[in-house]
Amino acid sequence: MTIETPSPGDRSYLAHDGDVAFVVDPQRDIDRVLAVAEEAGVRITDVFETHLHNDYVTGGSALARRLGARYHVNAEDEVSFDRQSIRDGDVVEISPTMRVRAIATPGHTFTHLSYAMETVTDSGATASAVFTGGSLLFGATGRPDLLGRGHTGALVRHQFASIHRLADELPEHAEVMPTHGFGSFCSSGSTGGSTEIDHRSGEAQQPRAHPGPGSSGSPTPLPARMPTRPTTSTCPQPTLPDRTRPT
Repeated sequence: MTIETPSPGDRSYLAHDGDVAFVVDPQRDIDRVLAVAEEAGVRITDVFETHLHNDYVTGGSALARRLGARYHVNAEDEVSFDRQSIRDGDVVEISPTMRVRAIATPGHTFTHLSYAMETVTDSGATASAVFTGGSLLFGATGRPDLLGRGHTGALVRHQFASIHRLADELPEHAEVMPTHGFGSFCSSGSTGGSTEIDHRSGEAQQPRAHPGPGSSGSPTPLPARMPTRPTTSTCPQPTLPDRTRPT
């Protein structure tokens, strides 16, 4: 379920199996998340951060404390709040039929993680969606220049490798669920509509409208190949701290 925040151009997500749920990148007005969970009749057990955000204040810590949920933040991030450390390759069991796997996707930040939601059956686990934060967006990537010019070159190379990793490791049908890219200055280019990429031909298909607030989304499948170099936005670099502490 998509929780839209139009003003900064970002999205948060709540995914559930009909009983328990997890949340990705919640903003500080956590009442919206709680309302969506209540409407769905589900219990939130886990909260995940893809990265420490520069364009909004996260509600992850407050939401986790309110509900007694586990709060997952990259173990490599130096933070002053309680969190459940998570690293590349770690798997979090949400329920017997749903789990989340962390994938290191540096590029927007050095410690950026994406999260593959995997459906568990008797035949094994299959990724049905990936929450990509500021990594792979709809038709673009997250900006690699927000940590300063001294880090931009390295982050561009990381972002390129991360996009290829997602495309190579995840199945074609996996749905992309980005946090940024809907007017956010964290996007490296225009993301006005989602675009499907045919993995066999590499051609873009007809764009689709984005889902509205609180609706379930059907974003673009993973592209087979990305451009040779992510483009950098020409808008001025904002003066922001390297990380924003949760409330």
